[in-house]
Amino acid sequence: MSYSILLADDHAVVRQGLHTLLEMAGYRVVAEAASGERAVALWQEHRPDLTLLDLDMPGIGGLEALQRILTRDPNARVLIFSMHDDHIYASRSMQAGARGYIVKTEAPENMLEAVHKVMRGGCYITHHLAQQLAMSRVSGMDDPINLLSPREFEVFRRIAEGRSLTDIATPLNIGYKTAANIQTHVRQKLDVQTTGQLVHLAIRYGILQPHE
Repeated sequence: MSYSILLADDHAVVRQGLHTLLEMAGYRVVAEAASGERAVALWQEHRPDLTLLDLDMPGIGGLEALQRILTRDPNARVLIFSMHDDHIYASRSMQAGARGYIVKTEAPENMLEAVHKVMRGGCYITHHLAQQLAMSRVSGMDDPINLLSPREFEVFRRIAEGRSLTDIATPLNIGYKTAANIQTHVRQKLDVQTTGQLVHLAIRYGILQPHE
């Protein structure tokens, strides 16, 4: 029996390419989602052996979708497939419960290696990001971003991208006041007072690129 996979990415071309690659390798793609909410709904419907999940999707996004899936089944296998080529995102994803993290620029054979490894109960991180994570731990770098909970990190990231609290609250299914409270907690934990300082931290730690 072939293993079942749920694909979640908001780009149809990316999903089509992954679909073809995975089915040629003998896997069975049971559903495709273009948003975080749809990914959670389809996961509940199909209970796939593996979910391949993008971080940047409309609505709640990948990290929130990951949390909602793991709340329903802590043993669910989720592999993050992301454009973010920075160890901060890999670290946050693994801390939130993902079994692996691979960057979209990786070669197809590396993608299949990641799927194969996670499907069989292992973990996988893109090689150079794994090296960055190891170096940051060895050097004892103090990363204040690690103080944030997954929900706080998601709000922090969206504030840094320039979104209003209303635009943040709606897709996360929280009230404006709750979003404002989370923003306050984020600023306290990171010891900053202004949005500009939040943006500076986001750039410094690779969460946001300067041109964004």
